Amino acid sequence: MTTTEPIWTTRRDYLAEPGMVLTIRYDAIGETETFLLGRRGSEGAELKVYSMASPLGRAIAGARVGEQRIYSIPDGTHLLVTLVNAVPYAAR
Repeated sequence: MTTTEPIWTTRRDYLAEPGMVLTIRYDAIGETETFLLGRRGSEGAELKVYSMASPLGRAIAGARVGEQRIYSIPDGTHLLVTLVNAVPYAAR
């Protein structure tokens, strides 16, 4: 049986792309959230998973650490988020 765990690193130049563990900050309230940007095989992840097709996934894809993005939630509200960290997520 294999488990999937995040690989933490101090390197901070990764892009937000599928298979990455991302930490974002909701700029209006200062709260952070860490999640896996979805990919196949992430069903067993112990983190929240956002797909690339989700509003947040579409907005944050391609961002670098420190970049801000705006995304719309289903009620039409626009949220400003900043990518705080991005690290690979690897199966072991």
